[in-house]
Amino acid sequence: MNKSGLVKEVFLILFISICVSIIVNYFHPDGLKLTSPYKPEVIEKITQSSEVSEWPAPLDINKAAFLHDDPLYLFVDARSEADYRVCHIKDAVNLPEHHFEQCLDEFMNKTDIQKSIITYCSSIDCPLAEHLAEKLFYMGFEKVYHLIGGLDTWQEKGLPVNLQ
Repeated sequence: MNKSGLVKEVFLILFISICVSIIVNYFHPDGLKLTSPYKPEVIEKITQSSEVSEWPAPLDINKAAFLHDDPLYLFVDARSEADYRVCHIKDAVNLPEHHFEQCLDEFMNKTDIQKSIITYCSSIDCPLAEHLAEKLFYMGFEKVYHLIGGLDTWQEKGLPVNLQ
């Protein structure tokens, strides 16, 4: 028998042995548990938890409105400077996500790293706030949120804005 034929036989024997072992283990009453059973109630409990386990975290409009006057929170507009000048959440600062690198030094010089940041953009379909929140989190801000619904939802609720 040549060397390649011997190698093929060894692999075939190993493969059959592994398959038989897995089958025997599965049907044996004291067999090893190789997988965990799916438990929908555990998944549901995790997804309904009110605790934030990952940052940056989404923030609903009601919680954001409650935090608006808290000096420990800073609202940051992720939209362009032109959009910011037209209308923005009252007392928010502008850090355009598309010009992040150009505006970052000025923002960092004016902002305390200990502040909690709430980023927002124009609407629920706008990804800029979430992208900016991730960048700020990786820049060292520990508590960063992105507002769900953005400026559109803020205005629909009649919350304070600055208009040009």
